[in-house]
This record gives sequence, C-alpha cells and structure tokens, in this order.
Amino acid sequence: MSSETYHCWYPVQIRFRDLDPLAHVNNTVYFVYLEEARSFYFDQLQSWRHADETPVQEESDEQHNPRIKTGPRGYHYGMLVKENTCTYLLPLVRTDRAEVGVKVVKIGRTSFVMEHEIRDSTDHSRIFATGRSVLVWCNYHTGRPHPIPPALRQAFEQLEGLSSTTNNP
Repeated sequence: MSSETYHCWYPVQIRFRDLDPLAHVNNTVYFVYLEEARSFYFDQLQSWRHADETPVQEESDEQHNPRIKTGPRGYHYGMLVKENTCTYLLPLVRTDRAEVGVKVVKIGRTSFVMEHEIRDSTDHSRIFATGRSVLVWCNYHTGRPHPIPPALRQAFEQLEGLSSTTNNP
C-alpha cells in the first residue's frame, strides 16, 4: 500500500484507555481506529446519503430478519461489515501522533473493499499497521445483500478517482 494513494486521512486520538499493561495500544483498539476512519470517510461522501434509499413501507411482503434490529420507521438499506483484518507493523504508544488512511479499492455489485493504513502523521514512512475491510450493502429487514446504490458507487468513484471500468459490475 502506498500512502500517496489515500485521499482521506483521519487523525487518531490515542487515549489512555487504549493502552494495555505494556503501555502500547492494545491490538483490539486498532479496529476501533479503523472503524472511526471509515465513518470519517463516509462523512466525506455526504452527497450520496439516502439518495437512493426508500423509507421502510408500513406493510411489507419481505420477511423480517430478527437478528438485525431495525425500527418500524426509517431506512432499511445500509452497510454491514463482512470482514476486518489488521496487520501490525510497529507498536503504537501514547505519545505517537497517528492518522488512518482509508480508500475504496474495489467496488462489486453488492460489496466493496476498503484498505486502511495507520501511519505516523509527521513521519509518513513509519507505518504502524495496515488493514482491510469488506462491507456489504444489505437490506436490513431481510439481512440479504442488495445492489450498491448508483449514487454511492459514483461517490466512491469521484473521491477515489476511479472509473466504472476499473470496478467489477
């Protein structure tokens, strides 16, 4: 992964509670940093929000998936995390100044792949960890995958400088 290919960087706030007894960031906390960075990334894509979503109908023929808790109102399409990985390269400590790079590297029909890089915000050659996430666009009521909305696909392509031909349909 090359730092120059990330268009979105999220500054990490390392908290005292993130540290383990060895005084470095606990391995599980890296996933929190990746999650916060993904959320920040989606905030950069505000133009797509709810553009293609339709509110839940009061009377629906779809069978509700009881394992996904949704209310009777609101939107019933969104993302679910299918896979998260993290490769640890250097330990993070409380005094480090870090940032997380996020990018979409593949857009499929119902899912997309994001890559992450946690690096020193002042010395970009110091890479603390890399990660990968696979997210699936789902119908929350059925729990089944659903095609990614065209507006979201376009937002990814615009931010990442991708063309439709570089992604899987």
